[in-house]
Amino acid sequence: MRRRALITGATGFVGNHLVEHLASLGWELRALVRPTSRTEQVERLGIDRVVGDLADPNALARAVEGMEIVYHLAAVTGLRGERDFERANVEGTQNLAAAIRDSGNRPRRVVYLSSYAACGPMIDDRARTLDDPQEPLTAYGRTKLAGEETVRSLASAGVDSVIIRAPAVYGPGDHAFFPYFRLVDNRLAPAPTGSGRRIQLLYVVDLVEALTRAADAPSGTFPVAGPVEYSWSEITSVIARALGRRPLRIPLPAPLVRASAALAEGFGRVTGRATILNREKAEEMLAEGWLCDLEASAALLPAEVATDLEDGIANTVHWYRGQGWL
Repeated sequence: MRRRALITGATGFVGNHLVEHLASLGWELRALVRPTSRTEQVERLGIDRVVGDLADPNALARAVEGMEIVYHLAAVTGLRGERDFERANVEGTQNLAAAIRDSGNRPRRVVYLSSYAACGPMIDDRARTLDDPQEPLTAYGRTKLAGEETVRSLASAGVDSVIIRAPAVYGPGDHAFFPYFRLVDNRLAPAPTGSGRRIQLLYVVDLVEALTRAADAPSGTFPVAGPVEYSWSEITSVIARALGRRPLRIPLPAPLVRASAALAEGFGRVTGRATILNREKAEEMLAEGWLCDLEASAALLPAEVATDLEDGIANTVHWYRGQGWL
């Protein structure tokens, strides 16, 4: 019997990779897509489409009916204020959960893509564990944590969940990291001072592997990342080698990062445009580091399966160049 899954966020960066992979495995897929979404890949793969969004109860009811798994990837990561995050990440997840509860043929599992931002940065110079207090620094993190709680509440309706907390995800098709690749390609490498800050990254193909395994893994919450931690200076060096560049390293003192973030946020408020950098994002950049204890994550991404950073960055650069982005 073919496996059946609904994917929200199917036309996004991670969603594009996930639908391609699950379709190749023969899964029967359904995608919730907004009227304005680009659906070329969904159509090419012959995926069933339900047009609507997370605020549309009728569309959600049609989307979840008869599905075995719901992959909830859709989220807002960078709009103008906390209300934007609440509307999408909290209320949208609540609406999806309500549709699942009301379904006459409920999915058995929800796989929810969350973020390290939901639990907060490393604590006391060590990786944060699941037993540590949850201390998100941003509206995005706070609303993703609230989304986790909503997904867990489905247990009362007999629907279990796997929650994947991912760090920064990179790879072919990614727009978030691309501006930094372009800076390094132009021989510039700005970074906050304090190069000792340590972070974990996750290659998008590895995230898709974890999402796929999550369909059958034990229920629970799992931080998932590559097993090696890096300083930003080390990551910059890997990007520079892949690009064949020797960039000028430009240290950015914390006061300059905060001032730039405040200016960018003010510009966004005046113009009505979303900005990548704001004061909350600046505090994430300046945090001690973003590490989580990965001991329990082997069920989703065994260390031997994870992509080496050099290979992942090289593949990403190859894709950017092939698309004419670089």
